[in-house]
Amino acid sequence: MNFTKLEKIKLIYLQNFATDIGIQNSDIDSKNRNELINNIYYYLKKYRNCCSPIIKKNVTFKNKYTKIKQLFEPGKEGTAYLVSNSANSCNYAMKMFRKNKSETNILKEAELQKLAANVGISPMVIDVNVHEKYIVMEQMDTHLLDIMKKQDKDLKVGQQRQIIDIFKKLDECKVFHNDSNILNYMFKNKKLYIIDFGMSKAIDDKLIKKLNTDKPNMTLMLIGFIMKLKELGCPQTSYSYLIRFLDKKYIERFNLL
Repeated sequence: MNFTKLEKIKLIYLQNFATDIGIQNSDIDSKNRNELINNIYYYLKKYRNCCSPIIKKNVTFKNKYTKIKQLFEPGKEGTAYLVSNSANSCNYAMKMFRKNKSETNILKEAELQKLAANVGISPMVIDVNVHEKYIVMEQMDTHLLDIMKKQDKDLKVGQQRQIIDIFKKLDECKVFHNDSNILNYMFKNKKLYIIDFGMSKAIDDKLIKKLNTDKPNMTLMLIGFIMKLKELGCPQTSYSYLIRFLDKKYIERFNLL
């Protein structure tokens, strides 16, 4: 699908076109031409179903999943549930979004998480329904933070290596996670995964220029993660391996030692 012609169209006509194809007002009001074109791109791609096998159209999901229990406290964007699929009796995690979450942003989040899942660092996406506003994904076992509490707030070197592996692979698959919350890391068996791509962005030329790096996860996310560990009162051993991957200027600027 070629969108080069859209770049030559006046903003007002782009906004009218977006309205005609059913994009919500919250995604049309942007004064940024590139952002609006991206929203049009994602919306049309959803219906074309050309790039993501997880996106289905004209399918009714009503009664497909049965909620078993709420998994965590409600977040800014919605609530996570443990659900059972009536077709195969398998259990999954469902992220149910608030009503004001736009279809376009749900689709973006699902596609960025799918990129991370394809390299083995995020739960596999099972289903997406932009109308009923949910993403269904592989179920995880426990939060990293719960494991750390059992380790006297320490993060073992092997666990730190998994954090670095996650950040490196995010940069490789061009996904900037953009949320350093410790609760965004969960284990399944002994493998660590990153979750919640609600704030994530694609690493494109525009983002690289804005952030002044093509590896934002190995810089900004890593800095944020270490700062969170310090805020929690974790010992230096919990980030002694992580800090080796940061330039000295960042260590000094953010007082990470």
